[in-house]
Amino acid sequence: MTNDHCKTGFIWSPLLERFDFGRLHPIRVGRFQMIHDFLREAGFLSQPNVRIVEPKPLPLELLAKIHSKDYISRVKKMSETGEGEISIDTPGFKGIYDTARISTGGTISGIRAILRGEIEHVLSPTGGFHHAHYDGGGGFCVFNDLAASVQYLRGNGIQRIMIADFDVHHGNGTQRYFMSDPDVMIISFHEDPEWLYPHDGHIKDIGLGEGLGYNINMHFPMDSGNNVYKYAFDELVPPLIEKFQPEFILFLPGYDAHYMDRLAHLNLTTDMIAYVAEFIHNASHRYSNGQLCVLSGGGYHPDALCWGVGVVMSILTGHDYIPPSQQPPFDDDDDIWAIVRENVLEVKQLIFPKFGIDMNEIEL
Repeated sequence: MTNDHCKTGFIWSPLLERFDFGRLHPIRVGRFQMIHDFLREAGFLSQPNVRIVEPKPLPLELLAKIHSKDYISRVKKMSETGEGEISIDTPGFKGIYDTARISTGGTISGIRAILRGEIEHVLSPTGGFHHAHYDGGGGFCVFNDLAASVQYLRGNGIQRIMIADFDVHHGNGTQRYFMSDPDVMIISFHEDPEWLYPHDGHIKDIGLGEGLGYNINMHFPMDSGNNVYKYAFDELVPPLIEKFQPEFILFLPGYDAHYMDRLAHLNLTTDMIAYVAEFIHNASHRYSNGQLCVLSGGGYHPDALCWGVGVVMSILTGHDYIPPSQQPPFDDDDDIWAIVRENVLEVKQLIFPKFGIDMNEIEL
């Protein structure tokens, strides 16, 4: 189902680098420029089927739909004075309001280009601000571009939207927006919330009211590697996407689930990132007319981040890229396998009956 010559956009402007969380913060100036330069040097940006998409600030009407007036006012004041903080891990700085609008708006700019037929897919070096919620932010997130994207897509006639969130940290903000919404399916694979921020995203959190069953959380114990992750993916994701048949897919590949990442404890390599990305890419062509927006989310080891971006961009564009060989420090042991099998079974028991999925019928 893949298309080796998919028209793919890359969201880019030097304006994405106008932020200042401090020199010791995990999100540092130069992060997005690094991704841009990596893709240029790997030959992606010179491919005939790749184009740069310039980000525009998030429209004010969208911002007003996804965040409260009080919160927006607090961010504006912080932006003017440079004093205060969004949360303990997300310090304020002068210009934070405009920076948040351009980085969030970049996601909408990419989606707009897709809906206009200019491209099929778009990849952003930023975006995926899934910790921000209606009245606040945190986890390095100020405004929630995923919530804004759903609003924008609905305004353009797209009804069924999938958020495929494989970031190692659970998207607690996004979950809060759509817990009761049957037109947004969120599939989140993340590290066990007992150990990792934001300590949310439990398997039993499956939605509310009409949205019951559309919020799927699968979490993994520390040191989980490619084999258990692939097992869980194959058991859960294909039948759920088949039942939901999304019209548009928002995708966070989970660069920070890599074993070299500094802020988490999973044990994946780019082989697993590529496996997930290839399936989601194929699913976008099968169900969504190719409409796929890839947002970087986390990723806090520069090499692992670039390798992950490279394999995803290769799948989207058909341009060859082979990352360096990688060897995780641990293999999946019997204890990890037992926990993951138990978690997968619990997800199936809670979710599959709501969609009429046979517990033993997995279609790859």
